[in-house]
Amino acid sequence: MRFGWPRSLIARILLLEGVAILCAAILIPLLTGSVLQRTKAIYQEKLLVAQAQSIAAELTQARSDAGHLLLPPALEALYASTYDGRAFAIVAATGRAVAFSRHAGGVPWQAVPRSRTARSLWRAGYVIVSVPVRLSGATLWILVSQDETRPGAITDDITRAFLTRYLALLLPILLLLPVVNSVLIARLVRSVRQVSDRAAAIGPRSLHVRLADTGLPTEVRPLVDATNGLVERLEQSFAAQAEFVGNVVHELRTPLATLRVRLDAVADDTLRAALLAQADRMSHVVSQLRDLARLDSISDEDLVAVDLVALARDTLAQAAPMALASGHPVAFVAPDAPVRVRGNRVLLDIALTNLLSNAVRHTAAGTAIEVAVCANGALVVTDRGPGITVSDRSLLTQRFWRADHLRSDSAGIGLSLVQRIVDLHDGRIEIGDGADGGARFALLLPLMPASV
Repeated sequence: MRFGWPRSLIARILLLEGVAILCAAILIPLLTGSVLQRTKAIYQEKLLVAQAQSIAAELTQARSDAGHLLLPPALEALYASTYDGRAFAIVAATGRAVAFSRHAGGVPWQAVPRSRTARSLWRAGYVIVSVPVRLSGATLWILVSQDETRPGAITDDITRAFLTRYLALLLPILLLLPVVNSVLIARLVRSVRQVSDRAAAIGPRSLHVRLADTGLPTEVRPLVDATNGLVERLEQSFAAQAEFVGNVVHELRTPLATLRVRLDAVADDTLRAALLAQADRMSHVVSQLRDLARLDSISDEDLVAVDLVALARDTLAQAAPMALASGHPVAFVAPDAPVRVRGNRVLLDIALTNLLSNAVRHTAAGTAIEVAVCANGALVVTDRGPGITVSDRSLLTQRFWRADHLRSDSAGIGLSLVQRIVDLHDGRIEIGDGADGGARFALLLPLMPASV
């Protein structure tokens, strides 16, 4: 099992923080203990040097028969007991101890180098300080030692006790850091996720929405500003596109109407019919372009309660003459009660008109067409023509794609326009075969709540 670098920012931060805490929990006590030991050694050396200097100041030529140096009562008492583990010796240049304290027998005096400056060293559990002094023309070395194993040498115990309490305080703080950071990061990620969700909700109908940078860190605000700038440019682009298409449609409709009137004067019936068919196709394409431009200006406020039964009945009343003139009988099936969906009446009329026009154009004269409204919010157009021969039926709703490339009366916009309208209504389109053959197109639209 392989463990890779986590993709989550929070996981990365917590992983690195955990490694840092582990290293800190190991290194900080070691470094602290080392600093304490070093500090202890410095002060201990100063203390022993001070004691050696005090002994040097009290040196006299009078020595007892036992070889003990006569010292003031305070120093004598200090070195009279073994409790503190302190001892001293006065060593001549030959290495012989000319004087020593009562309990200095176990100290390795011979191992201490005699130099011209004060020195300290560790030997066999003893800290020993060597201080040279001139006395009566001769150089003597005063050696003061501290037995580190004696109860009086409490600095190691203090160090251990301090580290124990230090770790007891440090570890909870180190363990609390990931918790605090997790809370802060979670709040940051929550605010970023809210902005991301708002950005994901921006679509063609909500290009006026802008992202707020309230509560976001300064590092994220440039991204929010860049996103707002992008949405603003998209809004301007959509508006320019809609305006351009609207202008083109407006400029083409009048010449096409004039052209069709003049084509009626063509004497040749065959030529006139062919030219009129081309003019009708151009007019149909222009109308679809107008409808496409209209889609870009639709917002959520334009979606209201629409009765599909009344809508389908009105649309059929307008489209029936065109269907009957082409030799296509049209049937209408609907429930008695209204079927209310949330939609835009103009757009739904355009969608149903395109489906009816598609059925008329792609079936032979005499083919029956049925329009049905279902209680579940479905608007169905079924014909009994040759059916759909395309294996991938999702291609039918792609803009400018045509199943029959030999036909010249369609620009491949109609079904893609229907798909766009269905998407704007948060619905879906189902394309399949009719029960008695032919093609079946169903627009499934969400019903309005019963309380509306």
